[in-house]
Amino acid sequence: MGKEKPYLVVILIQLIYSGMFLLSKKAFDGGMNTCIFVFYRQAAATLVLLPFAFIIEGKDLPPLSFITFCKIFGLSLLGITTSLNIHGVALKYTSASLAAAVSNCLPVITFFMACLLRYESVKLQTSSGIAKITGIVICMGGAATMAFFKGPELRLLLHHHLLSSHDQLDVAQGSGSSSIWIKGVFLMLLSITCWGVWIVLHSGGSRNFFQGVHCF
Repeated sequence: MGKEKPYLVVILIQLIYSGMFLLSKKAFDGGMNTCIFVFYRQAAATLVLLPFAFIIEGKDLPPLSFITFCKIFGLSLLGITTSLNIHGVALKYTSASLAAAVSNCLPVITFFMACLLRYESVKLQTSSGIAKITGIVICMGGAATMAFFKGPELRLLLHHHLLSSHDQLDVAQGSGSSSIWIKGVFLMLLSITCWGVWIVLHSGGSRNFFQGVHCF
């Protein structure tokens, strides 16, 4: 059972993300402002996690220098504030299914950014390199299919009103328009790109990031 736990955790995380996309889309269709939604979401998370941080890590807190504070602020601005706000606007223009599909491109974009900044390397002569490239192509192909091909609406027998549109007029003016849908797709990719850069910065640090940009 111990070997299966990581896989079960991954499945659980994906289920949580799916529920988050559905509830977020429903809130946006109901007229919720995306920026206010992100603020409430992060404020609630702060209030929940802050006591645990003080209880568990309160005795071993290292001194916070100004440079470290600036790095934390920059990472939060890029990976949390910018990414989530762009993601909220994109979700308002598209659908929860697309958000779930495009979010699976995060490993691909993160790997691409890591290669661009010299943190990862791809050797096409090896089986691992071929597997990485194959996975990237399959992942991007699936996401592109979800993004640019909108089939007929599928309603299940147990279709709940939570998953339905709040207002048919809003849907017709929002995700029903092809131009707005495409705009939402690119905003979603931009959000995932910010998220991927945020992950790379966590692994390499801000100084190595700027060094990588200079070398490139």
